[in-house]
Amino acid sequence: MNPPYLTIEWAFGIAMSLAITALWRYVDSQAKTDKELAAEVKTLSHQINEVEKHYQSRSEAKQERGEIMALLKEIKADLKDINGKLDKKADKA
Repeated sequence: MNPPYLTIEWAFGIAMSLAITALWRYVDSQAKTDKELAAEVKTLSHQINEVEKHYQSRSEAKQERGEIMALLKEIKADLKDINGKLDKKADKA
């Protein structure tokens, strides 16, 4: 009688080979995902650094606000002066 072709050892070997192949494919897909995420993190980190370079600091904002307020006060004073002159002309007429 011929020995059976499908022994328990042979079936176990096939099952283990399939399990190892599935596990290897899973690990490989996770490695690819990890590489993609690392590239995305690097891109986002670069973008954050660019924002930090161009971001206005609080002291710069205060300085600009002070300059704008000074200019607005100048404009207001000039308008008062013009209004006063117009009132004088209106009184003469």
